Amino acid sequence: GAYGGMNMLAEGSGFFGFVSYRDPNLAKTIDVYDAAADALIASAEELEKDPEALATAVIGAVGDMDGALSPDQKGWAAFSRWLIRETPESRQRRRDEVLNTKASDFKDFAERLKNMKNPSSAVVSSKGAFEAAEKEGKSFSLTNVL
Repeated sequence: GAYGGMNMLAEGSGFFGFVSYRDPNLAKTIDVYDAAADALIASAEELEKDPEALATAVIGAVGDMDGALSPDQKGWAAFSRWLIRETPESRQRRRDEVLNTKASDFKDFAERLKNMKNPSSAVVSSKGAFEAAEKEGKSFSLTNVL
């Protein structure tokens, strides 16, 4: 029911996060995020049996990295890359890593997720969404910002 969901990895800091936008099911979403490592392990096992599915995933990832851009997107991409000092060589290195992805890489990442020290959650939501999630067994330390 959320308007959007994604995950992100900040390569420089190693920060990894899940994001959900305008999510009416806070408790269920947190459960899904908590189960992500197990889902990755299951996916890795399936990908080991189906190399074509792995190839499709890799092609999709490279397509996301190198997709067509409008003129304004090209400008923003160039500016962003300049700000973080990303070089064509570093982009090629990342592309090569994606192209060489193996099913076992998914398992390795899942293990890293499972073994995180002090994982945390930050949620921006309505008071009603927090109350509904608490009824489903979630607990939060709330900080009002507005």
